[in-house]
Amino acid sequence: MHVPMFLDGLKVLGFDLETTGFDPRYDRIVEFALVGSDVNGSHINIQSLVNPGRKIPRNATEVHGITDSDVRGVGNFESHLKDISEAIADSVIVGHNVLNFDWRFLEMECMRAGVEVPIPRAILDTLVISRRLMIPGRHRLGDLCEKFGIPMDRAHRADADAGATLLLLWKIMRSYPEKFEGTLDDVVESLSN
Repeated sequence: MHVPMFLDGLKVLGFDLETTGFDPRYDRIVEFALVGSDVNGSHINIQSLVNPGRKIPRNATEVHGITDSDVRGVGNFESHLKDISEAIADSVIVGHNVLNFDWRFLEMECMRAGVEVPIPRAILDTLVISRRLMIPGRHRLGDLCEKFGIPMDRAHRADADAGATLLLLWKIMRSYPEKFEGTLDDVVESLSN
């Protein structure tokens, strides 16, 4: 897949979390994934189930399929923070609703652990981008993937959603090339909020 000029030579990672609920103040992460490519084009795939330290509500399990027995014996989020922080540092993070959901959970987990939030080079939120470009139809990840012909065989698993979000960004960029001209900073500024 051709990397657009503004991403050339950058680490680009799809980022997704699965959680026990919707509120980062109370709910916890049960799975994370960072998938994409490093500056040299080599593949990056960092993912794991996470023990949230509490029961996973049935309604959350109905969405992502992750149960208490799945996370028994795996590390808590703090045990993964070093790898996550190293991956995110100076990378371009791509996610769907990442600014209002996934990133807030990451910030809260870093605060609980008493560590700095990793600083990416930029964050590209495909939900914000799809709304900004006024792509017709609903803007949920599944709806957009269907519209752009991206298979979603394992929706609501972190690695599948992170990978789908990267593909979605590529498909949007191919459909609206004029919106992705210039530098990374130009693109982020024109397509944010």
